[in-house]
Amino acid sequence: MVRGDSVGGNGALIRRHESRRMGGWLHRILTAVELTRIAAGFGAVCDIWFVTVLSGIGWKNAGESLAIESLLVPMLGAFMVSVGLFGYGSVLNDLLDVRHDRAFSPDRPLAAGQVRITQAVIGLVGLFIIAVLGAMFLGQESVFITLVVAAALMFYNVAGRFIPAVGVVTVGLVYALHMLIPEIRFPLFLAVWLIMSHVMILAVLVHLLEDKRPRISIRSVSGIIAGWACWSALILAIRPLRGLPLWPADQSGVDLLWPCGAMLLMAGVGWWKIRTAGTGQRASERLKRYGGAWHAVYAAAWFAALQLWWASLAFLILGLVGLVAMTVVREVSGLGPGKLEYR
Repeated sequence: MVRGDSVGGNGALIRRHESRRMGGWLHRILTAVELTRIAAGFGAVCDIWFVTVLSGIGWKNAGESLAIESLLVPMLGAFMVSVGLFGYGSVLNDLLDVRHDRAFSPDRPLAAGQVRITQAVIGLVGLFIIAVLGAMFLGQESVFITLVVAAALMFYNVAGRFIPAVGVVTVGLVYALHMLIPEIRFPLFLAVWLIMSHVMILAVLVHLLEDKRPRISIRSVSGIIAGWACWSALILAIRPLRGLPLWPADQSGVDLLWPCGAMLLMAGVGWWKIRTAGTGQRASERLKRYGGAWHAVYAAAWFAALQLWWASLAFLILGLVGLVAMTVVREVSGLGPGKLEYR
């Protein structure tokens, strides 16, 4: 009996130890996700995969004889670029803000001491290397654009974010340029313009909902609109100036109703989420989550407009999976209304 009790007690201790170890691993994973904001970079992954897939399969009916295996290496490289770049930007942001966060956001991983400064610096360098290595899978031009995007992220974190008009426009341009990393000659610049506009609108709304400083003034609004208009004109003029169409000549203009519908649906979902959130912080979190997942919806809409139905369905599924994953991470990390945490 004594021996049996001893064995039972040891078993309980082992199970408790295993549970604690599992909790420790989960805590580390969630800390890494929070530090790198990988969940927020989901939209960037959708964007770069959209360009990678469309560039690989070509236009209408071009993908019928394509082997899916031929897309695996470019998609892996594109994934490495997105995770590396946006993780790099997020860690850089936290490193630069560590003193501010200790006073105003003590729950951030660096401010709370969950991650040491030296570990964050190592992670920063590692993420940058991952992005460059991923770009090497895509070509020499891709490496150059990756370095330009990394420089833009550094500019944003060091200076741009402190001037709302500059910061909002810079974020939009980062996403737009990031889309072109797999293929600088990507023919569908309308999609690039749509993502840039989407990101800039979300950035303004999040800034207002979270009541960030400095506040967006009338002058800032004018600067944001002017920046958006100038860069929109440039992006939409590149192909016409080279004698190329913005939309494939063999495609009907009616097909553009797909991405237009996606825009209107996002506007409706965004309005509903803000209206029912209750607080600005919760509305901002919902907007970022659904706005990130909506990049996959935009990709699906463009594929539908080109009658590439299998790709459209795949990106819809990707968007749904991403939204569920971001929601689960949010709840498990204790960020949700229920404050669910791993026990």
